[in-house]
Amino acid sequence: MLGLRHLYFNLVKLPLKWLVKVKTLPENPIESLDLDTTKPIYYVMRTRSTSSFLMLQQECEKHGLPQPNYLSSNQTEVPNGGAFFIQHKQIFGRRPSTITKYANQLEKLLEQHQDNVDDIQLVPVSIYWGRNPGKEKSLLRLFFTDTESATPFRKFLILLFQGRNSFINFGRPLQLARLGKSQSAKVNVLKIVRTLRVYFHRQWIAAMGPLVANRKQMITSLMADDKVIEAIKREQKKKNLTYRKAQKLALKYADEIASSYSYKTVRFMSTVLSWLWNKMYGGIKVQNAERVRELASDHEIVYVPCHRSHIDYLLLSYVLYYEGLVPPHIAAGINLNFWPIGSILRRGGAFFIRRSFSGNKLYTAVFNAYFHSLLNKGIPVEFFPEGGRSRTGRLLQPKTGMMSMMIQNFMRGCRKPIMVVPVYVGYERMMEGKSYVKEMQGAQKKKESMGQLLKVRNQLKQRYGKVYVNFADPINLESWLSQSDENWRSHKTDEKPAWLSESVSNLGELCMTRINQSTVVNCVNLTSLILLSTQRRTLGKQELASQLELYLKFLKELPYHQDINCAYDSAKSIIDEAKLLGALNEFENPLGNLCQITERSAVLMTYYRNNIIHLFALPALIASHFRQKSSIKKQQLIAGCKALYPLLKRELFLSYSDSELNQAIDQTLSFFDSHGLLEVVNDDILRPKLESEAFSSLMLLADTLRETLERYGITLTLLATHAGVGAISRAELENQSQKLAQRIAALYSIYAPEAFDKSLFQQIVSTLRQSHLITNGEGGSCRLAVAYLTYNTW
Repeated sequence: MLGLRHLYFNLVKLPLKWLVKVKTLPENPIESLDLDTTKPIYYVMRTRSTSSFLMLQQECEKHGLPQPNYLSSNQTEVPNGGAFFIQHKQIFGRRPSTITKYANQLEKLLEQHQDNVDDIQLVPVSIYWGRNPGKEKSLLRLFFTDTESATPFRKFLILLFQGRNSFINFGRPLQLARLGKSQSAKVNVLKIVRTLRVYFHRQWIAAMGPLVANRKQMITSLMADDKVIEAIKREQKKKNLTYRKAQKLALKYADEIASSYSYKTVRFMSTVLSWLWNKMYGGIKVQNAERVRELASDHEIVYVPCHRSHIDYLLLSYVLYYEGLVPPHIAAGINLNFWPIGSILRRGGAFFIRRSFSGNKLYTAVFNAYFHSLLNKGIPVEFFPEGGRSRTGRLLQPKTGMMSMMIQNFMRGCRKPIMVVPVYVGYERMMEGKSYVKEMQGAQKKKESMGQLLKVRNQLKQRYGKVYVNFADPINLESWLSQSDENWRSHKTDEKPAWLSESVSNLGELCMTRINQSTVVNCVNLTSLILLSTQRRTLGKQELASQLELYLKFLKELPYHQDINCAYDSAKSIIDEAKLLGALNEFENPLGNLCQITERSAVLMTYYRNNIIHLFALPALIASHFRQKSSIKKQQLIAGCKALYPLLKRELFLSYSDSELNQAIDQTLSFFDSHGLLEVVNDDILRPKLESEAFSSLMLLADTLRETLERYGITLTLLATHAGVGAISRAELENQSQKLAQRIAALYSIYAPEAFDKSLFQQIVSTLRQSHLITNGEGGSCRLAVAYLTYNTW
């Protein structure tokens, strides 16, 4: 019997070797799942299958896990690595005897470890042959999708067409200690089996997603939505149209919006993108994907990434696909709906949205109905809260349209609770770098077209370093709404709550803050941060290395947030990699080599610097107080930081609340004191001697915020000049601030275009109003309300 089974296993291994390529999740199961290999480990799978058992054997051997053992009925003890199944394929009947065998073996296992159930590590293992969930009302899905009851012939077809997109997912061991000791082993086995059935079903949903709706059926269902019908009738009455013409217009909008998700396209694109990423990038580093994996089974996931490049659309879907999760449907700008990209993106899950709805209530109703259908069906969704790509490297102020729709649709009713997942996406170099420089210097943004796409071919010859994707701490939308209004469930869905606008803005800012809390520090942005703080963008190599080591220590000893990660661990590796990527040049000099950012690339380097400027904002603000002063009282320093912090917090989405700021200042001062940058003597804080290296390091850090503080100084100075004379209109204040900043930038060779970005001055004025530091006069005029605490920090 054993010889026949061995022969059968060897025969099955041949097609598996030829047809199957499997990915293991997590990549290091022992470390990620905290498995103790000194204690017995057992495996449990959903469906008894020879191919699944052999694949489990192969992956366990690869990752150093105990080899799975096939269990027979006559075994008196369950050996380490024993493999269990909780159901059997129904080929010629129910085959209950096989499952009874494994239930009996589970009873033996519990009795075997009855004195210490904690020793049992029962690891659930999910194996998926392909990633195709299938389409609704499709016969083909019975043959080619990963159904649990596949016959040998159907399994062969699945392996033939889907095998190279398979993956195996090791789950966390079951907490068997929670089982009641007073209950019999048979009762506990029933509990275990029931728990595992729910677990495997949820894992399948998380990996495969819901069945894909036919596009025509989706559009038809949109036309039957009550709110869309009401909007059609309003449009009919408003524009004096026939109902058929108004309905035809709604159909046109639905056709413009709706995606046409195709698994074949997703699979094809995964192959193309694998080639593209390998050609362009030195690797894609993904962090905290397990957070999403744990939520995806019983939550509706809404991804809200930062937007830095057109690559973002493709990158996040690619990462999720290879992390064993369902690629999301993406809200893409209508500007990307051009041939042939529009059609490909639509089949990859993109749905298109206009930049502005412009009071078009019919379009709004159709889009809202489509968005609600995605959320209600449990289809993951992705949209960019910034609305467009950042041209400065800083996070933009979030747009509230999609956020508001998400909240209102959730209040309308969804089958699953919504988890909002902010995502940080960072590049060491970007494809759009040159075009961003031109746009920041005043050139018009070019419209996306096939011609632009063809020009990308030349850029594929370059190397762009690594790409980083970090999933931030998720936001439970239900809990968030409860904080805004405990009675939000009682609101009528057709009425807009009074608290909604403020709540949506707060949620958008929280998403931006959490994205910044997940920043990955790389070689380009860290060297840019330092060299752009020097007058001529040049520093001795030894001085640069010393400053880099200081910043690395700061990130390690005083981390901004637990999710912050530094991709490099030494100054030498940072400098070497930055040189390879062209982020800095090294010149030989008899007194020591020099590192420099050229004038030509300085503007672009401000983009990368701005990716991480928020991490050093508070220490730079503290250091700025010592430009003109050799000492300062601690309370005076704290007061100065608190006066400027609200402006910095709003612009850079800083995470410290007002109550946390004192502690953060104390910790930063302690770091400065321990590393010789400042000396804390009782209530006095002293700076180092002017000729010392410590003073140079302190001022280099202070110059990180120089341009930012100069902007604040410009606006506050203009307000001060009007104090006692008269009010100044908000528009005039913003306009004069921008012109003055532009002049200063030209006179003093400031290479950061955001130094005179009008939107930032609008933000400064808005924050001053919110903080009640300026008051509103007649006709939108502004005047200084209080004497603003200013120091010689700019």
